[in-house]
Amino acid sequence: MNELINLDNVMAVLEDYAIAVRNKYQDNLILHDRIASGELLNSVEYRVVQDGKTFEVQLTLQDYWKYIEDGTRPHFPPLDRILEWIRVKPVIPRPDDKGRIPTPQQLAYLIGRKINEEGTEGSRDLHDALEVINAEYRERIAAALGHDMQNYIRRIIVGNQ
Repeated sequence: MNELINLDNVMAVLEDYAIAVRNKYQDNLILHDRIASGELLNSVEYRVVQDGKTFEVQLTLQDYWKYIEDGTRPHFPPLDRILEWIRVKPVIPRPDDKGRIPTPQQLAYLIGRKINEEGTEGSRDLHDALEVINAEYRERIAAALGHDMQNYIRRIIVGNQ
């Protein structure tokens, strides 16, 4: 009887859902200027997995996404990573009160010191994307499941006649 179960409508809507989450997350990253190298932005991939009776929408991201999303507690970050970020972003140093412009190394140290004192604030870009897309897709997913169940029931009824 399991061969009668066809969840194509659910799979199609979940595929659309995954694309919408990916696109909204990427839009949020661009909107909030979190694209320095573009590595995170371009790494976002999705897939919909059906394992028996469960469905799962998975996103694959660069490992550091969680630090951007959730922020960090105070710590002294590696200066070489900050230097790379300064170069890629690019961060343009501003003169201090006396008109001195810090070198990239000095700027990296200043940024690192601030992170060491305050940590970093999370962006919540993925969280916000999920909230918006979940609200948009909740009814569509339920409707697709309903259509697939109607088709299943029709096959049972036709098969028992």
